[in-house]
Amino acid sequence: MMDRQWFNQYEKHVPHSIPYPEIPIHHFLLDTVAKRPDDIAISFNEIHIPYKELNARVNLLADALQKAGVEKGDRVALLLVNSPVYVVSFFAVMKIGAVVVNLGVGVLGEELVRCLNGSDAKVMVTMDLFAPSLYKVIKNTGVKTVILYSVMGLEKKLSIEEGAPQPQLYQDILAAARNTEEPAVKVSHRDIAVLQYTSGSTGTPKAATLTHYNLVASVLQTDQWIGIENAGNAAVICVIPFFHVFGLSACCLLSVLRGYRMILIPRVDLMDILSLIKTIETYRPISFPAVPSLWGAILSLPPETARNQLFSIQVATSGGAPLPSWIHERFENLTGRKMMEAYGLSEASSATHFTPYPSGGPKGSIGVPLPDTEARIMDLETGERECAVGEIGELVVKGPQVMQGYWRNEDLTSAALRHGWFYTGDLARMDQDGFFYIMDRKDDLIISSGYNIYPNQIEDILEKHPKIREAAVIGVPDRIKGQAIFAVIVLREGMQADKEEFLKYCKENMPDYRVPKTILIRDAIPRNPAGKILKRVLRQDAQVV
Repeated sequence: MMDRQWFNQYEKHVPHSIPYPEIPIHHFLLDTVAKRPDDIAISFNEIHIPYKELNARVNLLADALQKAGVEKGDRVALLLVNSPVYVVSFFAVMKIGAVVVNLGVGVLGEELVRCLNGSDAKVMVTMDLFAPSLYKVIKNTGVKTVILYSVMGLEKKLSIEEGAPQPQLYQDILAAARNTEEPAVKVSHRDIAVLQYTSGSTGTPKAATLTHYNLVASVLQTDQWIGIENAGNAAVICVIPFFHVFGLSACCLLSVLRGYRMILIPRVDLMDILSLIKTIETYRPISFPAVPSLWGAILSLPPETARNQLFSIQVATSGGAPLPSWIHERFENLTGRKMMEAYGLSEASSATHFTPYPSGGPKGSIGVPLPDTEARIMDLETGERECAVGEIGELVVKGPQVMQGYWRNEDLTSAALRHGWFYTGDLARMDQDGFFYIMDRKDDLIISSGYNIYPNQIEDILEKHPKIREAAVIGVPDRIKGQAIFAVIVLREGMQADKEEFLKYCKENMPDYRVPKTILIRDAIPRNPAGKILKRVLRQDAQVV
């Protein structure tokens, strides 16, 4: 690992190495229950659950799962939004030594079948909202038990084919359960805790295998980096989905470690921003991890409204996608604080890099590696030569939070994990002070007329235009150039323009070889729940333009 000039500045505050206890992840919950049983663990709508009660519910469900035949090592799929059901289910599965198969709620049809069969999941915990799509394919899977949380009573209208498992209501299971004792299963820190499904840029689902040790390390690394002491039962806004490692680690598990109050928000559309602002006003959170698009929506509110709601947030974190510079600047102007940018992957249990807290880092930087994490930039041709400072290559990382491999896929594992290093597939560079910058996904690199073009270089310039709220750029096949540049933009509210205005702007602000051939104006850019642009969807759309 290269020497880093930045380290001299931060070594008094952030250790470069920390101890990791050899415990399973649910010990975080047991420790907090022992120390602060009456502190609120979860606030969800009008429901407020103390840590002692949360643990009791966890044990009731753990007992019910065991009675349903779930044994240590079995896979239990969770298809849930942020809710008490998710938190209870996650820790119940952990306590009996089973494995959570973490699925995004947008997973449907054949992709859902591949995930369930690939993980060999025998049990599914979900909500009635997602049951119709599940039962369309459930006979093509090995799922034998479905535990359904009823939100709207939709299970009463559910069409269940002969031979498919009858759903058991979560509410009924907990009401009938009596055993609140801790499960007797011995769980090791080396045991698999989570199969985290990720599609990456390919659209083909694969499961990162994460152990209890991986999760414990990830949470402790972030906790040491931020280092807020004596915050008590402070609130954390939990809008990042727990089915993504960013939300699971930075919101759920870190809150449980610290004894924070999780303010659970199932989902937020841009139309729900005022509701979110009301929640912030009510709970005055100390921490708010969010994706850039959500930060952009909040910071687009009138300055006084945004300032009044954000003043309590000591840790404002952005992750899941690159953060536009205007968001950095507006947040700092309104609050006097820096916004923290994080970088991570499903394969790394969450974060590998973070901008230093509270001083922040250079705009556009993902920061520096977390404690006990090494990072290098390797050449694109061989993957074996370490790049010089400033040279663009593939980011590779090593650390205690990095996965064991892809579940039952030796070929993918051997391609991604080489000599102990995980090859992220992200193009990056490192500056002379040791700060890292993500340029783009390796698969998203555009080669046009012999030039290597990084989409984010064009996106950044487009998003500086006063009429553009966000932009996404891809390469499309071109008979002459090899690839042509295709841009999709979303206008700021109330703005009107045509693509010729933006093409003229591009020609004035970037080299000719980076100017998009096509610019489309759309109402929204497709993103996954973690905020990453779904460029494979854009490529499909580009084919019909």
